[in-house]
Amino acid sequence: MKLKSTDPQGEKRSAMRSVVLSTLLQLMTIGVLLYARSCTDIGWLRNLTLLLAVINLITIPFSFTALRQRLRELERGELDEARKY
Repeated sequence: MKLKSTDPQGEKRSAMRSVVLSTLLQLMTIGVLLYARSCTDIGWLRNLTLLLAVINLITIPFSFTALRQRLRELERGELDEARKY
């Protein structure tokens, strides 16, 4: 059985592209939530949209942490080793 060869640079590029796109979408969502917060006068709804925006903002650094771990895995060749089995 012939193993499929992979492009390590392509894998890295793909991982980085997905994290950047995810971050951009999260930032857009935060913007929409903050805009919705400014358009409403209901107290609990203003608090809820602020809470959702903050929770969404907190997840962004974890995305970059996961990206760093993924890039380390690719540098060590763990993906190629796993494909052997």
